[in-house]
Amino acid sequence: MCGILGVVSLSGEPVDTGVLQRMNDLQSHRGPDGEGFLLGWFDGDTSSQVFVPQIAQYGLNNAVQVALGHRRLAILDLLDRGLQPMATGDGRTWIVFNGEIYNHLELRAELEQCGYRFRSRTDTEVLLTAYEHWGQDCLSRIEGMYAFAIWDGNRRRLFCARDRFGIKPFYYALKDGYFIFASEIKALLAFPGVEAVADDEAVLGFLTHGNCDYSERTMFRDIKALPGSHCIDIDLGTDTFMPRSYYQLNPQTRYDLSDEDQIGRLQELLVDSVRKHLISDVRIGSCLSGGLDSSAVVALVGKISRENPEAAGAIGDKLHTFTSCYEYKELDERSFARSIADSVGARSELVFPSASDFWADFERLTWHQDMPCGSLSFYAQWRVMRAAKEAGVKVLLDGQGGDEVFGGYAKFRYAYMASLLRSGRLPKLSSELYAMMRQGDRYVLDLRNGYRYLPKSLRQLLNVDSVMKNVIRTDWSSAVSDHSSPATRWWRNAFSHRSDGTKDSSTLMQRIQLDDILVDTLPQLLRFEDRSSMAFSIEARVPLLDHRLVEHGISLPDHLKVNNGWSKFAVRKAMKGLMPEAVRMRKSKLGFAAPDRIWLSDDLKPRIDEMVKGTMRSEKYINSAALRQWHASSRIDKGNKESYLGLFRIMSLETWMRTFNVSC
Repeated sequence: MCGILGVVSLSGEPVDTGVLQRMNDLQSHRGPDGEGFLLGWFDGDTSSQVFVPQIAQYGLNNAVQVALGHRRLAILDLLDRGLQPMATGDGRTWIVFNGEIYNHLELRAELEQCGYRFRSRTDTEVLLTAYEHWGQDCLSRIEGMYAFAIWDGNRRRLFCARDRFGIKPFYYALKDGYFIFASEIKALLAFPGVEAVADDEAVLGFLTHGNCDYSERTMFRDIKALPGSHCIDIDLGTDTFMPRSYYQLNPQTRYDLSDEDQIGRLQELLVDSVRKHLISDVRIGSCLSGGLDSSAVVALVGKISRENPEAAGAIGDKLHTFTSCYEYKELDERSFARSIADSVGARSELVFPSASDFWADFERLTWHQDMPCGSLSFYAQWRVMRAAKEAGVKVLLDGQGGDEVFGGYAKFRYAYMASLLRSGRLPKLSSELYAMMRQGDRYVLDLRNGYRYLPKSLRQLLNVDSVMKNVIRTDWSSAVSDHSSPATRWWRNAFSHRSDGTKDSSTLMQRIQLDDILVDTLPQLLRFEDRSSMAFSIEARVPLLDHRLVEHGISLPDHLKVNNGWSKFAVRKAMKGLMPEAVRMRKSKLGFAAPDRIWLSDDLKPRIDEMVKGTMRSEKYINSAALRQWHASSRIDKGNKESYLGLFRIMSLETWMRTFNVSC
């Protein structure tokens, strides 16, 4: 886990090496264990490269035209032979890499059979050698999370790639004849000419939909994100390049296995993925919310450590779990978390976020995130990462992705019922409706929890837009029904047609899952996960996003995701006997719960008053007079999520613009 950056001159003009050091320093939190640079230049047909540990030690007279930078967080092979940028034996091909290749041991063995010899135990060297042997086809062979760039000096070509689901970040900009990339946006802003100017459409999309991680667009006009499962090939002999996709997630719709065999295969994949995610030369712990996903990960760690202690050696004498708790009973999950921790003999670490702590951390959290946050729930994750740092844990497992892959959200139950209705399976529909109501899960039964997916007319009827439509300077009717709206995509998915108009054989639930994994939900959650963990120099791993597991999970038939009122039915079945029944068959789901309403209407109200009464940088997007009037009236509706989440988005946007000195 590391921070990477690079600059390639497409025009032949030299690269300012002093800028490289400033860019790398801005990512020092991503890698406190070492740094290094590759500097390259051309002399006619000859290409030369040199490694320097710091730019200040660069004493050559050559004009640099290609540069790579790296900050190292040492996880595998802690010796200096793991430093990056790392070169092949002939010194012609170099890599900077952020992430983990979980099948690197298998790939190493295969490459050794082909005659390659390795100087380190790092997965970085395995990845570089895989590229040397298979070229860009190496992407189809590697399993893991990654963002990397490889400079091929012989071909004068830069090859960059991001993992299948965008777990690790990769941002880039094209400015004045330079291609610049980095792990974090703030590093790109240090490059001359890359300006902190807001993208108007992205800002309004964030205020309206609560998201700013859609595909390649960022909140900064000059900066793009390389989408997950995409790569870029830059040949200095040509003037153009475009990101291209190298992987497609396509759910199966025909089944050769019985339900029992499908669940058995799921359990095999779960165990195998968690086992691979335990490979480390430093201590591993786990996030533990008390929900089914993180609880399953911890339970599987317990199973592996009992059956094969050597495979779980990185957890030390006892697994450390980290749980965020609240004194508000309706938001607290510590009883479930403790049940799981006790069942595997883990040491349970509890953290208690408070409103005052949040406000003290808000600007720093915003700086690390690079873009605004949609709710207060992500502060709990921030505090968990800080607690892990204080406990000396350097790698954390997390259950991110389980809801999207296995059908955990309320909208998937709605989708299943819609499919039953459309197919005329009315007895099954009645049975599911009755089971859902019998469970009494208020999160599912309250339609306003899914406000982002409601059409305009229903949003108006339920009055979920009471704040935002009055204070945002935009045509609200257009904003809630534009092409980026989750509601628009949800209802388009319901009609079973692809964007090109052809019939789609996948189910409604699968289409919404694809949207969640690739567009709507997961990209934002992964950004928060990466930035919050790296802020404290911690590697966060997400075993439920192993691509084989995702392919199997999304391809499960609908009735193995939603069954008799239960969400994530297949996971519950696969985990039988491996975790306490109180957690495995838990009925409630808090849905990223946080005390947003309580803090915003009480503890944080004086702070917000102070912010909105002053000059607001976001005045172009926010009618500050209307906002002041609304907030002074203390009309936060506890039953209307948009009432308080909308207010938080405005506050987050304003803090982001101030932190990065963003202009409109």
